[in-house]
Amino acid sequence: MNKREFLVSGLKAGVVVSLPGGLLACASPVAAGEPVVETAAGRLRGVRTSQGYAFRGVPYGETTAGANRFQPPVRKQPWAGVRDATKHGASAPQLKGASVAEFAWYWSGVAADEDCLSLAVYTPAINDGKKRPVLFWLHGGAFSAGAGTSAGFDGSFLAQSQDVVVVSVNHRLNVFGSLYVGENAPGFAAESANVGVLDQVEALQWVKDNIEGFGGDADNVTIFGQSGGAAKVTALLGLPAAKGLFHKAIVQSGSGLWRLGSQEKAERATHGLLQELGLNAGNAARIQQLPVEQILAAYGKLLAKTGGVSEFRPTLDGVVFREEPYDPRAVALAADVPVLVGYAQDEATFFLAGNPANFSISQAQLEARVQKFLQLTDAQTREILQSYAARYPGSTPAHQLIAIAGDYNYKLPTLAFADRQADLNGAAVYAYEFDWKSPARAGVLGAAHTSEVPFVFGTLDAARALVQDSSDQIEVRNRLGAIWGQFARTGNPNSDRAGVQGWERYERGQRQTARIGGSWQVVADPQAHGREALADLPLYEYSFPVSFVKD
Repeated sequence: MNKREFLVSGLKAGVVVSLPGGLLACASPVAAGEPVVETAAGRLRGVRTSQGYAFRGVPYGETTAGANRFQPPVRKQPWAGVRDATKHGASAPQLKGASVAEFAWYWSGVAADEDCLSLAVYTPAINDGKKRPVLFWLHGGAFSAGAGTSAGFDGSFLAQSQDVVVVSVNHRLNVFGSLYVGENAPGFAAESANVGVLDQVEALQWVKDNIEGFGGDADNVTIFGQSGGAAKVTALLGLPAAKGLFHKAIVQSGSGLWRLGSQEKAERATHGLLQELGLNAGNAARIQQLPVEQILAAYGKLLAKTGGVSEFRPTLDGVVFREEPYDPRAVALAADVPVLVGYAQDEATFFLAGNPANFSISQAQLEARVQKFLQLTDAQTREILQSYAARYPGSTPAHQLIAIAGDYNYKLPTLAFADRQADLNGAAVYAYEFDWKSPARAGVLGAAHTSEVPFVFGTLDAARALVQDSSDQIEVRNRLGAIWGQFARTGNPNSDRAGVQGWERYERGQRQTARIGGSWQVVADPQAHGREALADLPLYEYSFPVSFVKD
């Protein structure tokens, strides 16, 4: 299963009425007791829930269709009356495919449309004068897919249980969020390679301007994201335009998070896309007029040729990003931001879950897959497999594949970021390893990629196929929520509620890491073996295909 391979979903239907002066009316009378909040652009009507209040489909930018396609976001213009904010906004245009039952909660069923710059706010109270920490969620999906509106990302329980405000954002993805045509390309904004990143900055600016009315503190904002969302967090940490819009960061299971896309690879990918569309560099601007479905179909064909690798992602373009945030070292810009960073113990099972046969592979299959994925010689393959067999005596070939792929694809890149952030000797870095094991499928999934997310948000019912009836689910939910909430509040995850004591800051020497979810203990450098065994290999980056999932 490859998260980058999806089929296009439908377009969201919606109607707006144009009023004189360009104001938009999505208004109706306010009933007594309905939750209404005043924002800079106008009033919003949300819904009261059993856990506080929710405001969904809150626009922070104008549509990205038409003349706004491949352009920096345009701030939402004011509207008259009270705008309805009870339903989620559209997902960004993307390819979409099937997901296994255990991880279906990660993907949104909300239809797609280019008018996708919206967010959701979950809060325990409104207009009460209290300033709560804000947790700003960036969804995963490898910059290609996903949405902040997935059932697993509902922030209601997290907001109520930790007395915080949760914001979840949609922004442009894939080709629409990052299209590098080259310098000074006619018909394209200079920032076209990073307009999806600029969407996130615009959403953070909306938080700064408006979150007080929702009970939040604009001076205490934590950005957090998982998988591709983790890479969005690390990009924002190194982005001058985002400085001061957030104050803490949580990085959950990143893979290629340590390096931006290159101009060369991005331009080559754009050339391939244009070819699929029957265009070239000379008439590339015609893509502005093409239907979304046609562009996505061409994008899908390109992915099929590249083994699922997408170079349409944040790019070192010399305009939005003038330097790499974390390659070869961390930029000083991020030195004053406390960071919580970690990974799941069995990351790779998420990608193997699409085919049950992946959990009973032979030794020969293990050797072939590892050699292909890591691009090794025969001798290198034997050496690495011998090292992992010794590290995990009695393990099956499938277990060894899970360990090797998880180390290379996620754990080591995530910890490379942690090392470089810690090297700044600035604000504290804290590291975790999530080790709760799912009982689904007789336990073969273990602590899979994404599996900490429903415990952080408290969306256990949405993720029931993964969580099952595990006896410790409430304890894990309460303790993880307390860790994330405490870090958002203070920049330090230690708390009595979380029950993890002596969690020291992460540094290269000891690499202190808290195992959370299962064993609840602090250990020194749990990835020492993987770091040594794979030391001669380049760090994984998004340009490498995820090829260990099949023979």
